[in-house]
Amino acid sequence: MNALNLTDGDLTHRAEIVQLLNMAIAQEWKFAFIKQNRKLLTTHDVRLVSVSVQDATFYVESEALGEVLAGGASSLMFRGQSGGLSVMFKSPVAETNISTARSSILHHFVLPYKITCTQLRKTARVQLDDMGEVPVTLFLTNGAMYEGTCLDISTSGAKLRVDENLKKELRNPQVVDACKITLPGDLVLQTGIQLIDLMAEDEMNISFLRCQFSHMRSKDEQALEAFIDEALQKQS
Repeated sequence: MNALNLTDGDLTHRAEIVQLLNMAIAQEWKFAFIKQNRKLLTTHDVRLVSVSVQDATFYVESEALGEVLAGGASSLMFRGQSGGLSVMFKSPVAETNISTARSSILHHFVLPYKITCTQLRKTARVQLDDMGEVPVTLFLTNGAMYEGTCLDISTSGAKLRVDENLKKELRNPQVVDACKITLPGDLVLQTGIQLIDLMAEDEMNISFLRCQFSHMRSKDEQALEAFIDEALQKQS
């Protein structure tokens, strides 16, 4: 399984769609369905519960959905968000859901044909090359750790370099758990991350990882914003 490239655009391959939804469940992304009343659009929170590859369906949990589906809706638009990434897709209601829609809070939908990904924050990215080596430690869910360097950083993510070919170790992107980046000025940033792109060079035995921050503490967010503002002022 390859790392998802979650830049602006559409995911249309079934395997990538399943991978993204499973990652959203594991990382507890915020999801909502969109309802239209005449000209007014409203959103209502839902919880993404599970994905079935075999049936090509997924389940969401919502108390508000029952009335909407019982009213005859045949498909719904969903929106999810994590950090600076927003996803949107439309899914038909699964046939097994129709008879139980009003009485259940668990609802069954067919996997979407495409998921549209949008980067919400076009944040300034600071190149760290001229600041000396910026060390980073990458933590995996299986307890493995890899040392590397941070090449650039923004408030939403970073590009990392590890002098090993991690294509095999990171074939499942969900094993990437967190990182610790030691920035100039003794600013130590520890945060959860999700892998959104991986480029491994076999001949040079190097891996470049594009990661998005997740579950960052507000104190660290403020410190990172201050670091980026100061770095941009010096570079201008």
